[in-house]
Amino acid sequence: MIKLFRNIRRKLLEQGKTANYLKYAIGEILLVVLGILIALQINNANEARKAKQSEQVVLKNIVQDLKADSLAFNDNLYLLSKINNLHQTLYEIGVKGMDSDIENPNLIRLMIYHSPVAIKNDPNIAGKISNEDIRKEINTYSRYLIDLDATSLQFEELIENRMRVFLADKKVHRLSNWFESKAIAKEVLPFEFVDKTDLILLAKTPEFQQLLLEASIKSKSTGANYETVLAQNQKLKELIQKELK
Repeated sequence: MIKLFRNIRRKLLEQGKTANYLKYAIGEILLVVLGILIALQINNANEARKAKQSEQVVLKNIVQDLKADSLAFNDNLYLLSKINNLHQTLYEIGVKGMDSDIENPNLIRLMIYHSPVAIKNDPNIAGKISNEDIRKEINTYSRYLIDLDATSLQFEELIENRMRVFLADKKVHRLSNWFESKAIAKEVLPFEFVDKTDLILLAKTPEFQQLLLEASIKSKSTGANYETVLAQNQKLKELIQKELK
C-alpha cells in the first residue's frame, strides 16, 4: 500500500502536475488521519469493553460478599434478640420481683462475632463503579457499617472486660460443667456453666442491675444498627443485580 502511494506521487511529480500532487498529498494525509482515528476508536471500544467486564466482576463479587454478610448479620441479630430477652428476664426478676424462667444463663456472657467482608476488603471500591446510584448506595452502606462497628465493639468490650470479670468475681461459673463436659467448647454451649440460681441472686443486686442496664443499651443499639445495615444490604444487592441484568 505504501509502495502504491509512493508510485502515484512520483508519477504526478514527473508529469509536472503540482496542483494535483498537492491535492493528492492532502488526501493522503486525511486518509492516514482517518485511519488513525478509526484505530483509536476501535482501541477505545476494546478498552471500554474490558473495563465493563472488569466492573461486572467487581459487582458480582460485591453481591457475593453482601450475601455472606447478610447471613452473618442475621445470625448475630438472632443472638442479640436472645440476649435482649435474657436481659429483660433478669430485669423482671431482679427489679420487679417476677418469677420468670431463664432459658440459657450462658447468654449473659456471650459476645457476637462481627467481621463483615463486603466493602471492608476494598474500602475504595466505590471508585471502581461507573453507576452513580450504586456508588452512592455503597458509600451509604459504608457509613452504616462504621456505626455498626462502633456499637458492636462497645458491646464486645463491655462483655469481655466488665461482665465476664464481674461474673468471675462473683463465682457464678460451674467449673465442672465446663471441664468435665464431653461437648465441644463454644460460646453458646448446650449446657449451663453459668449457675442459674446464682445469676438470679445477682439480678437482685444494684451493682449487677447497673451493669445489666449498660449491657442492654449496647446490645439493643447494636441490634438496631444491624437492622439498618441489613436493610441497606438488601437495597444495594437489588440495585447491583438490576445493573448486572
